[in-house]
Amino acid sequence: MGMRTLFGKLKQKAKLLKNDRELFKIFLLHLLLIALHYYEYRTSKVEYFWYLRAGGCALISFGIFFFGRKGMAYGLLAFSCALVYVNNFYNYATIFFMLIAIGANPKMKKVAPWIYLANVVISFSLKRLDIVAFLIHVVYIYMFKTKISYVFEVNKPKKLNLMDDERAILDELLAGKMQKEIDLYSPQTITAKIKNARERNLCESTSALLAKYALEKENKTPSEQEKILEQQ
Repeated sequence: MGMRTLFGKLKQKAKLLKNDRELFKIFLLHLLLIALHYYEYRTSKVEYFWYLRAGGCALISFGIFFFGRKGMAYGLLAFSCALVYVNNFYNYATIFFMLIAIGANPKMKKVAPWIYLANVVISFSLKRLDIVAFLIHVVYIYMFKTKISYVFEVNKPKKLNLMDDERAILDELLAGKMQKEIDLYSPQTITAKIKNARERNLCESTSALLAKYALEKENKTPSEQEKILEQQ
């Protein structure tokens, strides 16, 4: 891969990130936290695992830039599991990080709690805590998960965040072509691009993505789109 191609890919990633204003804001806040963690360490000599906290923010920032919402989810899950080993066992912020990861990528809802729980078991064993402490943590996991499911819904993007080549493929599909009839890219590339667009915009299927894209082309507002899609 040449430098020009690499630069082009990085530019595309940056454009996609900037299109998602809230995710871009989260990305910038994590960069700010890296600087603040380091500044606090240099000025006040607070050494409470500052490098782990700054490193966690860096990991999440990296995930967001290269993989978007899904990258943020993986970064948060990894960070929550790492913090379990250094935080006070009665600090439950790690549970929230894990649950936010699930909210960012709902496909993780079945596996993420088990990955987190496995790390809790290992941490519990290393710290030789009483079994009651472990049970309290498990109950908090279930309780917070239930509360968040009860109070919040998945925040789906109001406007589709698509790259130009993804729009070109969707235009072909809207024109009535079958996916195998599109000759813009290889069949494998087309499948991968549609999958990326679908996951980035939290659409459960290609038909759902296509339906929302069609409504956007008709200049329907997000509220109008929601009503029409609910009727379909």
